[in-house]
Amino acid sequence: MRCRYPGSALLIALLVAPLAGCAAPPVQVYTLSPPLAQSPAPGPAAETVFVPRLIVPDEFDTQDILLRDGSRLIRSPNGRWASRLSRTATDLVIARLSQDWPAKFVTGHAPMESAATRLSITIERFDLTTDGKARLVASWTGTPLTETSPAKASPARTFPARTSPARTFPAETTQHAMIEAEGPVAHDSQRAALLQTLFTKLADRIAAPSGGSR
Repeated sequence: MRCRYPGSALLIALLVAPLAGCAAPPVQVYTLSPPLAQSPAPGPAAETVFVPRLIVPDEFDTQDILLRDGSRLIRSPNGRWASRLSRTATDLVIARLSQDWPAKFVTGHAPMESAATRLSITIERFDLTTDGKARLVASWTGTPLTETSPAKASPARTFPARTSPARTFPAETTQHAMIEAEGPVAHDSQRAALLQTLFTKLADRIAAPSGGSR
C-alpha cells in the first residue's frame, strides 16, 4: 500500500532523531562505606561493640541525594545512594570505629552470643546545603550489656556482660556533639565525599577518649 502522505514519515523521523540523542545520562550510584581494608582481625577475646543502624531525620533517610536550599530540598536527577542514607552512613561509621578501635570487634549485626557494648547513634539534625556546608547534631549512648539488656531480645538466651577492664563504656553514657565539614557540592561525587568526611569526623569524635575508651 502506498503512503498517502509520504512527507509525514520523513517529518516524524526528523523530529524523533534529535530526541534519541538527548537521552538522560545513566544514573550514578554512590556509597559512603569505604573499600574493605586489609587489617588484622581482632583476637578471639576482643570486646564486641554492636552498632545498630543510625537514626537519621526522615527527610534525608532516603536513597535520593539531597541538597537543602532554604526550606527546599533539591534531589539529584542522576545520582542515588546504593542504600538508604542511614544504612550507608552506618557502614562508614562501623568501618571507621574498627580503625579507631583495632583491639575491638565493631559490628552492625546483633551478635548471637555475648556483646560487651551496644552503641546507639542518633542524628538529631542533619543538613547538606547548596553553599557546601554539611552539619549534623548527634547523640550516642554506650550501654554495657547485662543479662537484662541483650543486644538482641531472645527469651531463650542471655548476654552476660564481660568484665574486661578495657570495656568501651564502663557504665551507660550518653554524649552529644555537633560535627561540621565544608567542601564543593556541584557534583554528586563531591557531595558523597563531603558526607564521607562528615561521618568520619563523627566516628572519630565517638572514639575519642571522651567518647569511649580505646
